[in-house]
Order: sequence, then C-alpha cells, then structure tokens
Amino acid sequence: MGWWQVLGTAVLVAAACCSRGVRGEDADEVRASVVGFLRTLAGGDGDRAVQELGWNASVAPCGPPAPWLGVHCTGDGRIEKIVLEGWGLSGTINATMLCAARALRVLSLQDNALHGGLPADISGCSGLTHIYVGANRLSGSLPPSLVRLTHLHVLNVSKNDFSGEIPAGLSKLGLARFCGNDNHFNGTIPEFELSRFEDFSVANNNLTGSIPRDVGIFGNDSFSGNSDGMCGQPSFAPCPTSSGENDGKRRGVHTIVMCLGYVLFGAGTAAFVLYMLCSKKRRHKLGRKPGGAGGKGAFSSSKATTTHTPSATPSKSAYSLPMSEERSATATAAAAAARAPSASLVVLQRSATATAAATPPSAAAVAAKSLRFEDLLKSPAELLGRGRFGSAYKVVVPGGAALAVKRVKDAAVGEEEEEEFRRRMERVGKARHPAVLPPLAFYCAMQEKLVVYEFQSNGSLAKLLHGSVESSRTALDWPARLHIAAKIADGMAFMHDALRGDGANANLSFSEEDEASAFDGGAVAHGNLKASNVLFTAAMEPRISEYGVTAPPQSSAPSDAAALNADVRAYGVLLLELLTGKATADGAELARWVTSVIREEWTAEVFDRVMLSAGGAGDDVASEQRMVRLLQIAMRCVDASSPPPTMREVAGMVNAICEEDGRSVSSEARARHGRTPRN
Repeated sequence: MGWWQVLGTAVLVAAACCSRGVRGEDADEVRASVVGFLRTLAGGDGDRAVQELGWNASVAPCGPPAPWLGVHCTGDGRIEKIVLEGWGLSGTINATMLCAARALRVLSLQDNALHGGLPADISGCSGLTHIYVGANRLSGSLPPSLVRLTHLHVLNVSKNDFSGEIPAGLSKLGLARFCGNDNHFNGTIPEFELSRFEDFSVANNNLTGSIPRDVGIFGNDSFSGNSDGMCGQPSFAPCPTSSGENDGKRRGVHTIVMCLGYVLFGAGTAAFVLYMLCSKKRRHKLGRKPGGAGGKGAFSSSKATTTHTPSATPSKSAYSLPMSEERSATATAAAAAARAPSASLVVLQRSATATAAATPPSAAAVAAKSLRFEDLLKSPAELLGRGRFGSAYKVVVPGGAALAVKRVKDAAVGEEEEEEFRRRMERVGKARHPAVLPPLAFYCAMQEKLVVYEFQSNGSLAKLLHGSVESSRTALDWPARLHIAAKIADGMAFMHDALRGDGANANLSFSEEDEASAFDGGAVAHGNLKASNVLFTAAMEPRISEYGVTAPPQSSAPSDAAALNADVRAYGVLLLELLTGKATADGAELARWVTSVIREEWTAEVFDRVMLSAGGAGDDVASEQRMVRLLQIAMRCVDASSPPPTMREVAGMVNAICEEDGRSVSSEARARHGRTPRN
C-alpha cells in the first residue's frame, strides 16, 4: 500500500479507533489522580479550578461527550497532552498524581504563578517529550532525575527563579530545545551539542566558564546577561588557555610545540615542492608558458572575469574568513605563493538574454564584478551558521554591499575536481530563475572552496518555521506555505530541466552562445536542499540557495537519475516540514512519524497548529482537503519503495493545488462583498 493510499483510509481508521468500547484511561484511580493534580496546581482555589475547567472524575477525561478542557487524547482514549497555560494557577506541581496518566507526552503549564520546584519524581512520567513550565515562580534546582526522561525533546524552564547548576546529564538527552533564560543558574553550561538544537537560551543567569564549542545558529542573545567569567564564541572574550603549575610541565609542552613546529615546517616544505612539480605539469597540460605574465589563468574564459590574488598572504589576524585550520602558517604561505596564478576568484557574468530580462543589478551584483579574493579576506564578516557541509558568513565588502559567502568544509580537491567544480558553478550561474539565488562568484583551490551570493536579510525558511515562541516568530498561514512550496517546486523543476546535461529542454534563460556550454557535462542536482537553504528576499519571496555547491563531482557521483531523485526526496521532506511544522535532520524519521499518526489518529493531527490557527485559509474543509493533497505529494516524493516523480511532475501537481486555492479565495472574497461571478 502506497503512502497516498494510507492517507485515503485515515478517516476510517480514526473512526474505528474512536468507536472502541474500552477507553484507555477510564479507570477511576486515573481520573481521581489527574483531578487531584489540578487541585494541587490551583492551590487554595482547587475546587474553583476544577469547576471552571470541567474536570469531573465521574466523566472520562477523553469523553464522550467531549475531552476535559486543556486535555488532548490519543485515538484510543488516553491522555496525551495537558495544556493549562495562563490560567492563573498558583499552587505546586504534584508529579506523582500527574504520572498516573501513563501515555502523557506533553505538559505545558506556562504563564501561571506556580511556586515550589520541579519535582524529582517527574521522571516517573517516562513518556514525556515536551515540558513547558516557563513564566512561573518556580525555584530550587533542576532535578538530576530529568536525565531519566530519555524521550525528552523540549525543556522550557525560562523566566522562573531556578538556581544551582544545570544538570550535566541533560547534554546526554536528545534535546532539540532548551530554554533556561532569566533564572539564577550558576556554574558552567553543560557540553550540549548545540549544532543540532533548534532553540537554546541561557541568557540572564549567573553562569561562568566557556560556551560549548559548536554554537550552531545561536548568537550572543542566547548567552548574554551572565557573569563576567563567561568566555568563548560567539562574541565573548576568548577563554584563557590552561597551563601547568610546575615548570616541568611547561617545558614539556614547549618542547612538544617546538617539535611540532619543525614537523609542520618540513611538511610545508614538502608540500611546496610537490605543488610546484604538479603546477609545472598542469601548465604543460593547459598549454601555458611557465612564468608567463600574459597567459590566461586556469579559471579564465570568455564568460568569466578573473582577478588574481597577490602572492603575498595578508596577516591572518586581519581576516574575517579564516583559512583551513588543518594547515600551519608556514604551509599556508607556501601554498598561497605557489598557487597565486590559478587561485583566483571567478566572477560570473549574466548572459545577454538574462540581463535584458532582469531588473537592474543589485548593489551586491555590481560589487561582485570588481571583487577580489583578498577583498573577501579583509572585509568584516559575521558567522551566519554552520552545517554538515561547511559554514556561511555575511561579508560587507568595500562600498558597503553585503554578500553571503559559503565556505565548503574540508574541500581538498585535485586538478580534475577543481576543473569540474568550476564548470559546474559556471553552468549553475547561467541558469536563471526568480526562485533560485544565483552565485555571483566562486573560488576554488587546494583545500578551499568559496561561493559568493547576494546576502538575503530576511533569513531562512528554517528560522521562520522553527524560530522560538519567545522570539515571537512570524506565523506562516496556509496560503503562505502553499506559495512557498509552489515557488520552490518551480525553481527546482527549472534547474533540473536546464541542467540535465543532454540539451533536451531548451532554456530561454540561456543566450545562444552560452547554451552549448550550459549542457556540457552530466546533470547538476542541488545536492543539499533543505529549509535552511531556502532564503527570503526583501519582499519575502523564497529563493533556493547553494544550488550545486555540495553536489558530488561527476567522477564520484551516482547516476544523473539518482542525483535528481535525491533532490525530489529532499523536496518531499521540505514539504513535510512546511505542513507539520516539525524540524528534522532525518527525513525518513519524519515520514515514519507522519505515517504512524495518520494510521492511528485523525489526519488533521499531522498539520502544524500554527498554520491551522493563523487564519487566511478560506473555507476550512476545502483548505484541509488541499492540505491533505499536498501531504500526499510529499509522501509520494519520499516513498523509498518506488521511484519518485520528476520535479517537473511535482511542480505541476503543486501548482494545480495552488491555482485551486487561489480560485477558492477569490470566490470567497466575492461572496463576502455580495458579488457573483459572471457567466
């Protein structure tokens, strides 16, 4: 049975679940415990709270006739979520009574006036995945027993009076969000692996010591307002290096460093000699005169403007874009001197056809035309984020234009790979679509790959979808998400057609003189399509970034069809993120979760509540039907049991939904204004 067939039977399955005669938590003791939990939460007003919420031990928590207010249940009648936010509750948390609900996954008690602490026996609620107790008056230390909640995904204890140290064991859990800001925590920050976090903040505490090494997407706001003793990136003073307390240890370290320096110097010298031999061989292969000043550089072509880097490497401390950490200073200088003729920044020119049809070039495009490699190194840079394939920086070049520079991680390349990367970037630069961010320039040499884009100030789709509630992220309604899905599908379909490598699809964005070189080589796939690579223009239009940057070289790549199919599956995962609002590093895991939900519950439970409550969806029933259709497309894309559709087919299906949604909205608008469509 395919994914879309499963979706077609979801309502029948849900109805079957709801018709069971035995409810999972009808037991009197469970009801009484949960009611007792509420009475304790409300303190002296327990009876009033029970009456206002309608928690009656004589009625099943999950109904019929209806679930208790603030209670959400599974399909088989078990309490899954308790959400009591902003009810003015002023009591304490009794975890023993709470944990009688064995299926409990989400507990949200934010924005109340609860006091006491977070009890240690909350670890008895072993299935908890989300705990929200922010904006209360809770105090004391966080219990170390929290580490027993092995399924915990979100822990929000912000804006309370907690003190003591943050339990180190929390770093061993699979947390994706930890909000501990605005408390009185002291000690050091546990060694969280922040690169996999969606939200993290320990600001406004009394913490000291170093910030975890890989801070991921988080900046100063996540760590500010702590003690002066805090150090490390992103913007605090560097942490002092530790030293031994006796002279013997210091001498030993000094000796090791000295020996290491000699080894690195020798390695650098050997690398220099080897590089000179390879360069001589390469110049011979390319028909260049050794040492000739007038010959063209390795990246020169009639369609690319090349500027050469001076042979002297500027001081590293003055640079905002550091060179590869693996090389010593000696090896860096030697390699830079050796590759000066070929290590150049290639500035991509717009084709005549594309230029005529486009709007006037931006300040970034104008600045890129005269950009030099040393300009990038000397200009102020801000780290935007790190990913599996490298880091991204915002660089402000002379003249004030803002550029985004993608630096590919561990990009050690040989001559063939370097030439293939050059051809690939030039081909991508010639294929122009409004939904695809074109590269302005690139640099490729030994252990260095940089690609330059125009900086997009409105951030990424990942930030828009998964930004923290505390940062008041913009709510994306259904029409906005459908528009984003359609634009990305159009852009990907265009790039797949334009860069197939066989010339079967004429590309109107190529001039005639460029078309031959555009189809020179195999298909070029995106290679890393994800929400963080979808950026927004000043007009909040989506643009696909980093197309082809991390695609494998043709010499080691899978077949063209496999590479393009991988893009389609990545697009399917992106659709699932848009519809569910869930961040993921594993698309297969998200697809499994969606499948499990639609088999056991109502299909609507899959969709992001933020999207459903944001408004703008027109007729609710019709809109939900279109959401289900888009979900079916996503599941077809990620279905590993059969070949996915092509991006062109996917774009056609998504645009059909988009057009239908537009007609529905127009009809509703005419109805509101008392108009009827003409025959």
